[in-house]
Amino acid sequence: MRHKCSTPIATRGQYWLRKVARTALLTVGRFPTALTLARALHRHGVRVIVADPLRRQLGSVSRAVAKNYCVTAPNTDLPAWEQDILDIIEREQVTDLIPGSEEVCHVANLVPRLPQSVRYQGPSARWIAQWHDKLRFVEHAISRGVTAPSVYTTADPEARALIRQTECVVKPRRGCSGTAVSFIAQGSNVPAPSPDMLLQRKVEGNHLYTLSWVDDGEVRTTASYRGSTHSGTVAVGFQSAPTPFSVKQWIERFLSDTQVTGFISFDFILDRSGIPWGIECNPRLSSGVHFIDETWLGAAVMGEATGPAPISPAGKRAQWSYSTLTEAYKHLLRLQLPELARCGRDLLVSRDAVWSWRDPLPFLLMTPLCWEFIWRSITERMPIGDASQCDIAWHWFTPQDAAQADAMQRGDEREA
Repeated sequence: MRHKCSTPIATRGQYWLRKVARTALLTVGRFPTALTLARALHRHGVRVIVADPLRRQLGSVSRAVAKNYCVTAPNTDLPAWEQDILDIIEREQVTDLIPGSEEVCHVANLVPRLPQSVRYQGPSARWIAQWHDKLRFVEHAISRGVTAPSVYTTADPEARALIRQTECVVKPRRGCSGTAVSFIAQGSNVPAPSPDMLLQRKVEGNHLYTLSWVDDGEVRTTASYRGSTHSGTVAVGFQSAPTPFSVKQWIERFLSDTQVTGFISFDFILDRSGIPWGIECNPRLSSGVHFIDETWLGAAVMGEATGPAPISPAGKRAQWSYSTLTEAYKHLLRLQLPELARCGRDLLVSRDAVWSWRDPLPFLLMTPLCWEFIWRSITERMPIGDASQCDIAWHWFTPQDAAQADAMQRGDEREA
């Protein structure tokens, strides 16, 4: 561990009396989703610790976070990152380990080394290897009898037959945040053969994103939303949406008998008949957390929630306003007036997901706190979504030995 810093925290009485029963470690703190989770846990009386490779990030100035650690980036030195996390767990007497983003793949592989007293809240390495892999995700969907569009690696001869029949999507097998996603017309040439790039049938319809909190394989709640403003393919403005019964059934069948506890996100396209097609699974927290009541959420993650979760009514909006404003400037400079109007609407009517009058510094200092990956985006000429994830996400992870490479398992190509 290279650095450690702590932040002052306005706490409830049990904090200064040292009577806190639970300490949660979030393995990333840079994203608004992780901040929302930290606030929910803090509201429930949990002591929250953040471990992030960025020394300065949203969690480092939040009043909901008791202590912030700067750790080695897992994609730079995975064994060092694992030891950093284990050292924090021992030092802070952590009771709950909760991944906050794409680093979930690394956290799951660390679980066998955790003390028995620590409760890991996320999918096992077995399920992550299957669900995070967009090829094996389809295989799992088939085994559960739910719908997912056909997909092949670009090295598979069947990919040629697929592109002759329909328009397709090309994407990385283990990508995130819309990285390297493109669309190709029917009859086009198949991209260069690769076992790590996929060709998938494009489904026409309306996108729907979901976030579920799952307890021992039982779906306790699901928040659904659609993107209203996008930075590339990543939504930075969101609108709450109703969850169709067919989508609820799809999620429940997909997750049944998995014994998973944690956050699971899905991307769907609902075709003209209303059939939900599962496009991918993100076995982690996502922006749907902004539409789940914080009081219920904190209790649920600690296994203490009773009753159904209050979800924001359909049509409610949330945004990351700094990102929305950046998109508005981009559309203004390009004279893209319809897109500019959509951004303007979000800026005027959407609640900012970071702002809280009880915890104002993450919002007020958001630009300097994000400067490290903003600078990386500028100097390395990569999308800011990629720059914010490339030190933690599996997509950019390079195994250093055979044991690490085993985690990158391969799957089958089929359609449900």
